[in-house]
Amino acid sequence: MRRGVSTLFEFCPIGVYRSLPAGTLLSVNPALAQLNGYASEDEMLAQVKDIATGWYVEPGQHAQFMALLQRDGVVRDFVSEVRRHGTGERIWVREHAHMARDERDAVDVCEATVEEITHGVEARAALRRSEEQLRTITAQIPGLVYRLHVSPEGRRRFDFVSSGVRDIFGIEPAAVLADGDLLRSYTHPDDLPLLSSVTSVARQSGAPVVLELRTLPPDGGIRWVQLTSAAVSSDEPGVTRIGVIVDITERKLAQTLRMERDQAAAAQRATTQLLSRMSHELRTPLNAILGFAQLLELGHPTEAQQARWVREILASGRHLLALVDDVLDLSSTQSGQQPPHLESIDLGKAVAQACTMLAGEAETAGIRMELPALQGGPTRVSSDTRRLRQVLGHLLSNAIKYNRPGGRVAVTIARQGERVDLTVADNGIGMTRAQLARLFTPFDRLGVEHSGIAGTGLGLTLSKQLVESMAGTIAVHSVAGEGSAFTVGLPAAT
Repeated sequence: MRRGVSTLFEFCPIGVYRSLPAGTLLSVNPALAQLNGYASEDEMLAQVKDIATGWYVEPGQHAQFMALLQRDGVVRDFVSEVRRHGTGERIWVREHAHMARDERDAVDVCEATVEEITHGVEARAALRRSEEQLRTITAQIPGLVYRLHVSPEGRRRFDFVSSGVRDIFGIEPAAVLADGDLLRSYTHPDDLPLLSSVTSVARQSGAPVVLELRTLPPDGGIRWVQLTSAAVSSDEPGVTRIGVIVDITERKLAQTLRMERDQAAAAQRATTQLLSRMSHELRTPLNAILGFAQLLELGHPTEAQQARWVREILASGRHLLALVDDVLDLSSTQSGQQPPHLESIDLGKAVAQACTMLAGEAETAGIRMELPALQGGPTRVSSDTRRLRQVLGHLLSNAIKYNRPGGRVAVTIARQGERVDLTVADNGIGMTRAQLARLFTPFDRLGVEHSGIAGTGLGLTLSKQLVESMAGTIAVHSVAGEGSAFTVGLPAAT
């Protein structure tokens, strides 16, 4: 053997041997002798005549090795479990070999390298056992467990997906491992922006994610899932997250049913309270009508008494009619039986007409009406003519009734972008915080029901319903003893 080749043979860090095709050893290097538990090459050659004898743990492995070598003339990455010749210890090795011509004897010889890979094989076996154990554990979890890696460029790759993906999405784990974007493609289109936003923030900040969203699995229908994930350390650039996806469809359905039940119960309580209050409010004018009618029937009143009793009957009848009208309007608004007919309305003109109708009432009470000073042409709003007239009537009438002698009512109109604000302000008795909290409660007159001021306790409740039915808002600012200001916001119209 040439000197250069001999030196390479002796100092190669992995085992090297030469043998006859039948297995008879011709030479070994120090690394192979050490691998087999011998102190030197000579000791190994003295003890081991045939490399194949007692070498391979699995019967027939040497025959397979030689069959490949004879067929192809070369063997690469031949992994086997073998026994160290010197100790009998079982180890794993990787062999590479080829057939060569011996220059001296002119016969074919096998030249091979042997590298111990026991640690790698055991590590892979341990990893397989760990993954199998992990799959066994996660198979008992009611949901999908996954490990996801997102590269700095945003590429998604699942390293682990539990069998729960079959139950939630009806697909195999292998499909998710092959396509990192597959699960995301099943997200409901309406929830996809939310998912993208939350996961983008979490990827940058490393924060945990807890998110409920809808999915559209291949088998059809809509499923609600809860996604929970947290970032974990990784040697790879990018972000790695471990997460769980749980099917919460039944929980969502139960929540919906509970909500509907609670809403129905609340509506029933509200109806009961409304009927109770309404019966009380109806009883008062009815008692007056019946009482004075009985006086007319039983007695012989003077003309003056008769005139007074008739006036009381008429007043109670009008109050009763107003009450019934308000209840019917409130009911139709809440039920949506009469949707608003929206059109472009000159708000200043509507205010002027409402003030004209209430001018007599204001004059009798000694209240000064201040109309808005409009500039730049009419201010138009998108509204229902009849409903707007009702709202203005209630607000202006209240501002007059709950004012003080010599007080004033000021109406202002202001354009706020796509909205127009109408404010009705007075300097009357105002309201306390406790009264403001009950302001829009049906039939609650906030303690003034015995003050002699006529009213049904439904005007503001109805006004709020009417304004909101026209896509508007109503707000109030009030200070006891100083006055109140109601602001109605309506969509501007061209």
